[in-house]
Amino acid sequence: MSTARTLMAIATDIWNVLPQWARWVTGTLLVLWLGWAWLFQERYGGASVVVMSVMDRPISYASVNGNMGGNTFAFDGWNEGGKTAGPYNISGDTVRIEWELDMTLAQEQAGYEFEKHSLTLPMPKRHKGQNAFCILFLPDNKPLIRWATSCGREMNAVIKKYRTRG
Repeated sequence: MSTARTLMAIATDIWNVLPQWARWVTGTLLVLWLGWAWLFQERYGGASVVVMSVMDRPISYASVNGNMGGNTFAFDGWNEGGKTAGPYNISGDTVRIEWELDMTLAQEQAGYEFEKHSLTLPMPKRHKGQNAFCILFLPDNKPLIRWATSCGREMNAVIKKYRTRG
């Protein structure tokens, strides 16, 4: 006899020896628990990591809690990047952002070097439908993070302050 059949036989035997009132209580509790799980429990699927930047240096590596994100070019006054990776399971009370600053050819000739950075921030609140984890790197080398349905729309007001052309 297979393990599944053995377990089913044991469950059936236990069910058959229960008094009628215990079957009703067990059945009612099971239905209530399933209803609660279906209606009220927060269920989120995987999330994409979207990396954008308004820094004058390219970002060659970015990760969120160990999940690799995209990279970006140096901000050119209009294009903020927007590379996407994932989906990943991004959860917890905090989020660890790691990134590496690269350099343009002019910056390399000027003596710039690779810089690795990391920062732990509180996890922003996620709502249903928000399947994008947005990271916007600001000129002071600080990441701005939030959950969004569309990172481009969500971060546009912040990015607009840094646009110098168009």
